[in-house]
Amino acid sequence: MSVVSNQLDVFLFDPGSDRYLGRLCRFNECPKGKRDCLVPGCGAVPFNKRIEDFEPHGDLLQPAGQAMLYRRGIGRVQSAL
Repeated sequence: MSVVSNQLDVFLFDPGSDRYLGRLCRFNECPKGKRDCLVPGCGAVPFNKRIEDFEPHGDLLQPAGQAMLYRRGIGRVQSAL
């Protein structure tokens, strides 16, 4: 089974605060010069895509809390077994 990169939407978060940073850009260079690259803040950090007017809900990471195995600064939270 394989996944094509345009079928993924990878969200990026700050590891210390879980603050939403953007999404992983699928273009092969940054900035690419596409319309998507014109959004303010897009590419300020290379390959960190910003989407205009997108603000995630505050509970976006809540379902991931039960699956968290490792947390930076703390270490292993729970075993995958």
